[in-house]
Amino acid sequence: MQTKTPRNKLDTLEQVYGYAMNLLNYRDYSSKDMFLKLTNKGANPDDAKKAIAKLISNGFINELHYAKQVYRAWLSKKTYGRLHLLMELRRKNVSEEQVPVIMEEFTDELELENALHAAKHFIQRNEKKIKGNDEKLFSAAARYMGNRGFTSRYIQVLLEQIRTENDM
Repeated sequence: MQTKTPRNKLDTLEQVYGYAMNLLNYRDYSSKDMFLKLTNKGANPDDAKKAIAKLISNGFINELHYAKQVYRAWLSKKTYGRLHLLMELRRKNVSEEQVPVIMEEFTDELELENALHAAKHFIQRNEKKIKGNDEKLFSAAARYMGNRGFTSRYIQVLLEQIRTENDM
């Protein structure tokens, strides 16, 4: 059985660099994502590393810019907490040096705002259960907030809103 080779294998450093530049025409990449893309396309790992180093030195790959771009896209969702942000940064291969920088930008005020938005969303989706005094509602609310990366502090925000809505 023959192994399948990539159609346009990248044999030289110039080909690797050119392919990387072409990829950057469409979107930004972290250096880790770019390395994976290049090696999956058939580039020699040493050539991929050299091309990435050149891209970084020329300013075409900027880890901080990429991290902030991921953060802005994530923040626009408005219903997620700090733990979800951390997972998203790691999932998107944001460099470990940039993770603390981005986490500092997500202030307690922003997280509270997201928690209130998530709480409002949960209450709207579960209006009948709230009015019907469903006993399982509080555990469902806690799971909802936990699954969205909120800590117990913000889970309490939602539970207080449910109590207020229902005059409990």
